[in-house]
Amino acid sequence: MLSSVEHLVALILAQTGSILSFNKLRRDLGVNIASARLWAARLEHLHFCFRVAPFAGRLERCLRLAPKFYLYDWSEVDDAERRFENMTACALLRWCHFCEDWGQGKLELHHIRDKEKRSVPFLLTLNRKPFLLVGTTAGEAGETRSLKYFAARMGKVPAMLVAAGRKQLGDCDGVRAVPGAAFFAVLP
Repeated sequence: MLSSVEHLVALILAQTGSILSFNKLRRDLGVNIASARLWAARLEHLHFCFRVAPFAGRLERCLRLAPKFYLYDWSEVDDAERRFENMTACALLRWCHFCEDWGQGKLELHHIRDKEKRSVPFLLTLNRKPFLLVGTTAGEAGETRSLKYFAARMGKVPAMLVAAGRKQLGDCDGVRAVPGAAFFAVLP
């Protein structure tokens, strides 16, 4: 059993920031789906990883069941783009916990993806209402079509692109682009 849990850790490491299918995990591990879910939950309890649930709200054609997993120790992630996304996820989760601890409303972290494979890595909801869409890139500029699409579908929800390689605030194809260092500096 221990070797299967080690295999699960390797699978989560390889798929950090991607949608994780428990059915695929079940097949890869050779166990039933309840065991795969239980083992993943145990890794969450041990603070190895955390789950970011999908958000669908009233949006049509959005995926509602597939979570994403991120690591608390993002240094384990090899790819620079995925590592920066994981680091952003940790910072946003910390902000959610801060707001809850200080009684500032229920701030929750989600991801959003539809059946046409448009996705935004992070959506913050305040008291279950969309509050902020956040995209990430390790470079100076990145993909903004999905950010603009979901921002328009949700009404007046602000969207921002957190860019690790950017030096100053600016605009990236109609979306507010923020340097990673500045973004992390202002989060509580």
